[in-house]
Amino acid sequence: MSFEVYDYRTVNRNVLITPEIRARLYHMKPGQVDGRHSHDLGHEIFLILEGLAEFEINGDKKVVGPGQMCIARVDEIHQVRNLLPDKPTIMYLSVTPHVQPTH
Repeated sequence: MSFEVYDYRTVNRNVLITPEIRARLYHMKPGQVDGRHSHDLGHEIFLILEGLAEFEINGDKKVVGPGQMCIARVDEIHQVRNLLPDKPTIMYLSVTPHVQPTH
């Protein structure tokens, strides 16, 4: 059986969803801000591939760039903002475990 290869520059979707993990390549539009939320069962890991994002996790804000990652642990309220006004910010993110509902 063959396996798939995903190119983060062109893929913008969930690439794996199981009860153990949800893995996603995510393209945030210029200036996009996602809503504050938390996960009651899973940790969320973010790895920036391109661009620049401001993360707010439990009220603490930090700017994260290419090659850097951060983690929002279970029940930590978090939000991400693409700081680039004219380019997407591209990241890999995962939530583990991924048991519905996750928010």
